[in-house]
Amino acid sequence: MTHKSIKYFSLVFGLLFITPQAAFTKEKLRACLQLPEGMGVVKEISKKNVITLKGGKKLVMANIYEQNPESHQFMKKKLMGKKISFYSSGRLKDRYNRLIVQIVYKDGKVSNWLQETLIEKGFAATMALPTNWICAIELLKIENLARDRTAETQNLNFHFPILKAENTKSLNQKQQGSFQLVKGKVLSISRTTQNTYINFSKNWRKDFTAVISNHLLKRKKSRWPKLKLLKGKTIILRGWLDHYNGPLIRLETPEMIEIMN
Repeated sequence: MTHKSIKYFSLVFGLLFITPQAAFTKEKLRACLQLPEGMGVVKEISKKNVITLKGGKKLVMANIYEQNPESHQFMKKKLMGKKISFYSSGRLKDRYNRLIVQIVYKDGKVSNWLQETLIEKGFAATMALPTNWICAIELLKIENLARDRTAETQNLNFHFPILKAENTKSLNQKQQGSFQLVKGKVLSISRTTQNTYINFSKNWRKDFTAVISNHLLKRKKSRWPKLKLLKGKTIILRGWLDHYNGPLIRLETPEMIEIMN
């Protein structure tokens, strides 16, 4: 047998032994979906969109925040009883021992990234955590494109409006603990021994402020933007709203900051 024949038969032999899992994987892979995957059939989806697979394994979606009945109904329609593929993109489990994953599902013959689909439909906003941020970079781009289309066509009702930093009435204590997106022009950056503050007005004791632990800045210095250069720029912040001398968001990872100009 010639060298060319051997090479040909080796290729055919190899293709015969590609697993269904591997074949499914290659159809729709984002750069951030690189860590080992798993597969399973969806048995149940809770109202909080916790996915239970046959066999009992539980999954939660990484890098998005969504809380509305439309996303739940969509997931039930697309995923119930179907085989899905899931990927880790950071911390593997939450405190309830559920897998934190990116999910790929099939709609007919087309593979779709669930997080991407939910954001494109306006059902979810991008979220990043210090232990799970890699895919957030990709999802932020997708979210911005979806918002741009909304502004142009007015045919997408995005469930996560961007609040204005100067409108403290919309950032009141009733919203405390909620996930919000806040947009404003940076007035100044200040620093204490423990924290760095992004200020949006002179009255920082009453108005909206963003807070970053100096420990986080030091530990992930290469990923954070140069904060002093944010002065005068318009930015969008995302995270859980808190109140301490006025409304604030504690920034835990650079992906929670978007520089608009």
